[in-house]
Amino acid sequence: MNFENLKDKMDTEAMCIQEIPQNLKGLKRTQLPLQRVRRNLRNEILTQIIVFLCLFAIPSFLEINKVAKGFYFILLFITTLITITYLLKMSEFLKRSVAISTSSKQVLINIIQELNLTLEVYKTAIISGSLLLPLIAFVVYTGKVNFEDSLLFDIITFNISFITLIGYLIGYLVVSILIVFITNWWTNIHYGKYVKTMEKTLGEINAE
Repeated sequence: MNFENLKDKMDTEAMCIQEIPQNLKGLKRTQLPLQRVRRNLRNEILTQIIVFLCLFAIPSFLEINKVAKGFYFILLFITTLITITYLLKMSEFLKRSVAISTSSKQVLINIIQELNLTLEVYKTAIISGSLLLPLIAFVVYTGKVNFEDSLLFDIITFNISFITLIGYLIGYLVVSILIVFITNWWTNIHYGKYVKTMEKTLGEINAE
């Protein structure tokens, strides 16, 4: 019997046995960040639903003219449609990932790819919907007086100076930039850093 070959075979098997637990340990580390992503998604979906219910109820507690109220509901309806797109996307990800175990490297790869796509839809929809919120607030603020006497009427009929109109546009542009910045920051804090943790773990597994 060739004892050297037998010894080499036993050493190889021992190395394989050591590598498997290391991979499993690395994959298990991704469970916690994935759970936190799911938790944040659930909390955000619930929060968004409550916020929009409150927004639809606001005109019932405020005295605003009928034209402003009409603009308010049109803008809010558009914002709601945009919001629903990413809420459905987030809900689909939650349903698919709730029973998934990251004990497989390929499953982890698929989760990371799908989560990145979901977050891109999320950021796009959040920014698009949020850009209408300043207009909604403006309509509420200017709708407290008669429509013909309101700033909203002056803007629609261009009954304001060109400099004033440019000032409003610049102000809206500044608010829009802030919305984009805050959305990216919020996404990174609540989701992005956990995705990076999973990607880092996957890189460590691939390097073994």
